[in-house]
Amino acid sequence: MPRKSAFDENGLRGTIEQRVSEIQELYRSDSCPWVIGYSGGKDSTAVLQLVWLALEGLPVEERTKTVEVISTDTLVENPIVAQWVARSLDT
Repeated sequence: MPRKSAFDENGLRGTIEQRVSEIQELYRSDSCPWVIGYSGGKDSTAVLQLVWLALEGLPVEERTKTVEVISTDTLVENPIVAQWVARSLDT
């Protein structure tokens, strides 16, 4: 039996578009600031990219909410990952 995928129903592009739309809806629903935790791993990178795409897709006049991205170096991360996180946050 073939394995199920999160993308089976709408495909990768459709799934991303759906998530971006949901994030835009949530963003517009209130004025509470957002804080996004970023570790440089695949999950936090995907979340941050989806939020970025969602905000980028909004008209400038609708981008009113503060969005902060935070990262904490616990000093036990792989040095390569720590450098990646630092560089990507600077970018």
